[in-house]
Amino acid sequence: MRKTVRLGPIAVANPPHRLSTARSLEVARALAPDDVSTTVLTRLHDRSGIEHRNCAILDGDGSVSLYGVGPEGGEDDPVVPGTAARMIAYAEHARRLAIEASVGAIESDGHGPGEITHLVTASCTGFDAPGVDRCVIDAVGLPADVRRTHVGFMGCHAAVNALAVARAFAAEDPGHRVLVVCVEISSVHFHRDQRLDRLISNTLFADGAAATVVALDDTGPELATTAATIIPDTIDVMGWRIGDHGFEMTLGAEVPDHLRANLPTWIERTLADQGLSIEAIGGWAIHPGGPRVIDAVVESLDLSENKLTSMAGIATMPALTSLNVP
Repeated sequence: MRKTVRLGPIAVANPPHRLSTARSLEVARALAPDDVSTTVLTRLHDRSGIEHRNCAILDGDGSVSLYGVGPEGGEDDPVVPGTAARMIAYAEHARRLAIEASVGAIESDGHGPGEITHLVTASCTGFDAPGVDRCVIDAVGLPADVRRTHVGFMGCHAAVNALAVARAFAAEDPGHRVLVVCVEISSVHFHRDQRLDRLISNTLFADGAAATVVALDDTGPELATTAATIIPDTIDVMGWRIGDHGFEMTLGAEVPDHLRANLPTWIERTLADQGLSIEAIGGWAIHPGGPRVIDAVVESLDLSENKLTSMAGIATMPALTSLNVP
């Protein structure tokens, strides 16, 4: 098999505690303003289809101290932390999970940390410098002269951009080995807000890290290409902005409609550039951005039942922003 740019095994790192659907609803009730009904919150959780979420800020007794939410069955006294407090929590958990995922990826790759020449990190849920990349270098034992690139604040498609950067570095030289690390701590941005898109984002996102090594090799899945496109007149449909009390999500209800109208043509063109067609693809990895997004992708591409079988668990997964490669 010829050497091409390939992905190594993917290592993941999850927080130790899970937020069940029932507990997630309790936390949502504690954080929601008084004018948000329990019926609305229950409906959003039911429609999400998510069974559980890994949550870095969840304490062992079920409390969420960052927001002043007490343990299960205890009294709740919710607080709204400022962005600075949220970034302190982000740094603590992001560093730990990124290191764990990186160690797993390098061990599975079969080459030592001293052979890593480039480090590409991606995250959109926090900023910290010296941050995740520097902590990975020190803790994992990467060379002091490893070349670092950070893909920041690019949301749910950041992993595609991180892999594109890694692919370019790996293709430059057979000696290049690129460690790619994505880490997100979305739970530090739970909002006390009555806006529907903020309530939805409180129910969808989770925490975790994933890492892999990209290099010229003759085994493993080939990273043949990456691609992205912009849908015209959609700049205000989705957004992620820094506010005084965390990062603020804008999520327009028309996102699935835009996908249905634009995704098939773009996918067909992108695959045709590789000599492929939709029918030739044996399985699809779809970003779990909520059931309506998943349905829009499946229906617009007319994916067959046998190709849906391999994605059966996607609908019950939380969104992990950059970790869930579209």
